[in-house]
Amino acid sequence: MVTRTESMQPHTLASSLDDSVEVFLKRILEINAKVNGELIRDAYRFSWNAHRDQVRKSGEPFLAHPIAVALILAEQQLDSVTIAAGLLHDVLEDTPFRREDIRDAFGEEIALLVDGVTKIRTFQMKSRQERQAETFRKMLLSMAQDLRVIIIKFADRLHNLRTLNYLPPERIKDIATETLDIYAPLAHRLGMARIKWELEDLAFKYLYPHRYKTIVSRIVESRHDRETVIDRFAVPLRRRLETEKLEATVVGRPKHFYSIYRKMEQRNKPFEEIYDLLAIRVITRSIADCYHILGIIHSLWKPITDRFKDYIATPKSNGYQSLHTTVVGTEGNIIEMQIRTWEMNQIAEDGIAAHWLYKNGDGGGTSQLTKDDHALTWLKNLIEWQKDLTDSNEFLEFFKIDLFHAEIFVFTPKGDLISLPKGATVLDFAFAVHTDLGLHCIGAKVDGKIEPIHAVLRSGSTVEVLHLASKKPSINWLREVKTPKARSAVRRWLKSTGRQESIELGKKIVRTRLKKLHLHSSFTDHVPALLQHLGVNSLERLYELIGTGEIPMGRVTQYFEVKKVRQSVSSRVVSSLVDTFTGRKREVLVGNNDNLMVRFARCCNPVPGDSIVGFVTHGRGISVHRTDCSNAALFAGDEERTIRVNWDTGAKKRYLVFLEIQASDRAGLLHDCTSVLSDAGANVVEGTIHTENERVHNRFKIEIVNRNQLRQIIRKLERIKGVTNVSRTRDYDQLADGG
Repeated sequence: MVTRTESMQPHTLASSLDDSVEVFLKRILEINAKVNGELIRDAYRFSWNAHRDQVRKSGEPFLAHPIAVALILAEQQLDSVTIAAGLLHDVLEDTPFRREDIRDAFGEEIALLVDGVTKIRTFQMKSRQERQAETFRKMLLSMAQDLRVIIIKFADRLHNLRTLNYLPPERIKDIATETLDIYAPLAHRLGMARIKWELEDLAFKYLYPHRYKTIVSRIVESRHDRETVIDRFAVPLRRRLETEKLEATVVGRPKHFYSIYRKMEQRNKPFEEIYDLLAIRVITRSIADCYHILGIIHSLWKPITDRFKDYIATPKSNGYQSLHTTVVGTEGNIIEMQIRTWEMNQIAEDGIAAHWLYKNGDGGGTSQLTKDDHALTWLKNLIEWQKDLTDSNEFLEFFKIDLFHAEIFVFTPKGDLISLPKGATVLDFAFAVHTDLGLHCIGAKVDGKIEPIHAVLRSGSTVEVLHLASKKPSINWLREVKTPKARSAVRRWLKSTGRQESIELGKKIVRTRLKKLHLHSSFTDHVPALLQHLGVNSLERLYELIGTGEIPMGRVTQYFEVKKVRQSVSSRVVSSLVDTFTGRKREVLVGNNDNLMVRFARCCNPVPGDSIVGFVTHGRGISVHRTDCSNAALFAGDEERTIRVNWDTGAKKRYLVFLEIQASDRAGLLHDCTSVLSDAGANVVEGTIHTENERVHNRFKIEIVNRNQLRQIIRKLERIKGVTNVSRTRDYDQLADGG
């Protein structure tokens, strides 16, 4: 059960670490007496040691955050391993400790959980959005190995939202927006209703404070009227259940604040005109009792027929089961009734957390996804289709779209239920049944009527796929499908079996479009510069990418339109234009050729003397990295994009480098550091100083000539009194705010 956990500040809990550990363990044991006390003690001590010099934005010790996360996990009745991982979840992200340290101290299981929750920060991505996308991708893959990764992440996000008011306004907005865009819909998809509700209400509170306060005040003002309405339904229902000797609990509840706000926005109505603000939940022992109680409710009040939903017979893809019916009272009041068993209720509120508990009992066994986990079909499909999305931003876009899709339910001729997003087509259904069926689909019989592949399906239909062995996917299919699974399957086919067809299609598209441009010079004359511009290493590959739609033909025609290369222009001018466009340089030789656009990667800022490697980028020429750069490791296996580069020893240029100096604070330290830089001939572009607890972190952005000069500077800086470390860093700074 998730309740509001108050922050336990280590410095106020007790006078010593030992006392603090015992106070915390006592609190955990009060919530869940089955936990492994020794493991929790060890994890607490490790976390305390790792975070002991850190504070949160609120000024409280950083340890208060992992303590609160661990308590939230304990309240969900999770096992000792998960609670221990909650205590350690920020260690890898915010301290010098490594994954191996966690593994050696606590084993691979806890190391996997902590690593799965940790954001990707070791790679310099193009943007914050790209880092966010790769972090979510990593989290999903970790979930495939252990479901508890996402449960810990939800607890982490929940406590951060509860203490969000200490952050700057822009950071608050970013976190609250990300919560509504990603975390709350993900909690819904995984069936974790209680987590979803609190995430939404807290994010709503920070994003729209005025609207939040207005709705809260209206709810408080109408409390008496609301309770009166609930009693008019609950009291007679309880009496009837007693008469029928049915054991059931009847409780009334208002809708959550954000849910009410969304209804007001979607229906464009004021608070007073939203009639379905209330619901009564009936929880009983068995499925048979659920249907019996449904009959009783319909005998007491008139049901609204189009508002009845049987999610017991046809569960949602996240495992949710319940009967929903909306009835009209004698005084015209309208209220929704939800009827479910106790097990259904726990799964409805705690989702995969409850699923994990039911599957593993008191913590034994594994929480890895298996083919029998029907409640997690959506998650397994998501993990499968993301393999085919190499672009991080595209992955994030499809991830968000898939999260927000409403569901429809359709049936196979054998009666098997298939869940699809609203707007799904016959082709989506075919791929959902089986990939081979999708690849050869020519249409379907929908409720006995033949429909084309692009026909949109409706909930409740029975669909029989029609297929032909000779039928093959085309690029147009990407416009017909709505589900990521179908889209990735079509792309995969086009990339492999359909490669030659894509090349031929690409050639046809290029020929057709270039005719409309009325070029007076040969297309082949411009191929080298065009490939450089698009970041493609061969003409055949370009045709293939155009054929599959991965490179729109518009990017090719735009190149010619911008450059306006015509045969009437003299060859000298054309040469000048190409040289200008490609940015001919003399600092780096690319494949023994200097007639290419070259840029130095900002993630590692290579300087002459560094071992370097080049990668062909999309539209930005050759990106040069140090060979020890973490980003270089990402592309090392992509031979098509890797290119040999060497330093041109004849070039004279100054290069940017970022240095961080850590030292004990003292008078004259800054003067000594800048003197070394000045004496070595380095130009200081800018610098920052951060002092905390008698420790100083100086960061300098300097210009140098080569690596030898840099080595001499670092060596001299390390000799300065009080300096403990000098390191070459990236050009950005990321400070953690507690998860």
